[in-house]
Amino acid sequence: TAKGVKVEALDALSLAIKAGSPKAVNIVLMGKASKYFNISYESWIKAIENTVAPKFVEMNKKAFLLGRNAE
Repeated sequence: TAKGVKVEALDALSLAIKAGSPKAVNIVLMGKASKYFNISYESWIKAIENTVAPKFVEMNKKAFLLGRNAE
């Protein structure tokens, strides 16, 4: 914070478990980063629909949104 960088605590593991898998931590963090790096939800969905097994798409969507909306 000394250089003006805002530091936020985020319990990404709890949010990942809430989304359906503790392995979703990276997706939760990506959702959080999307606030600052202008990654749209729609772009994320297009990317995962082509790279993630269909059974994991809903979990990925949920994890991304949980991260984005985390306080």
